[in-house]
Amino acid sequence: MHALRHACASLWIENGMNAKRIQKLMGHSTIQMTFDVYGHLFTDGDADQCAAEDIQLKLLGK
Repeated sequence: MHALRHACASLWIENGMNAKRIQKLMGHSTIQMTFDVYGHLFTDGDADQCAAEDIQLKLLGK
């Protein structure tokens, strides 16, 4: 049963579901618990975008 819960949460994260929604669906008492268990699966889109823009600036000088 644990593996099924983990797989379900992993798929929700992969499909972009909000972390707070996942917390509620998983029954976690805090968002910290959700991030402790599944945090490695979330991407940081803002950081990724900033990194891409920095690289573009360095490569193209624009």
